[in-house]
Amino acid sequence: MERLRLPARLPSLARFREFVDRCAVAAGAGPELLLRIELILEELLVNHVLHAYGSCEGDSDVACFCRAPGYFCLEVVDEAAPFDPLGHLPPDLTLPAGDRPIGGLGIHMVRSLADEISYRREAGKNVVTVCFALAGSAGSGLDREREE
Repeated sequence: MERLRLPARLPSLARFREFVDRCAVAAGAGPELLLRIELILEELLVNHVLHAYGSCEGDSDVACFCRAPGYFCLEVVDEAAPFDPLGHLPPDLTLPAGDRPIGGLGIHMVRSLADEISYRREAGKNVVTVCFALAGSAGSGLDREREE
């Protein structure tokens, strides 16, 4: 498992993306999967920057690992107050945009693009794990979304 810890600030996003791209390509991720991984990484990290620590400073921690057989996974960690992004109801996409409450679309996108996602609170940290099937493995989140 490779890990990178940086301040939860917008300028850190580029270094996190470079790190994850390198790990994902080494694991066998192709261009389409890499785009999904980058979108999810950015969504999760921007939420850290904007919401996790409030007016305080904090860090984001990203780990990359392969889970056999054929899955590339990200683990995105913060030390902020407990927050389970999966514990909220999905947004009602049948409502006009102006009638929907603010929030929830980002985690909806993450759920749609990932093959697996989980949350746990461990040792005072929020841990979101997102896994992606590599080529030749199970279907992608995009495939599941099209089937529904």
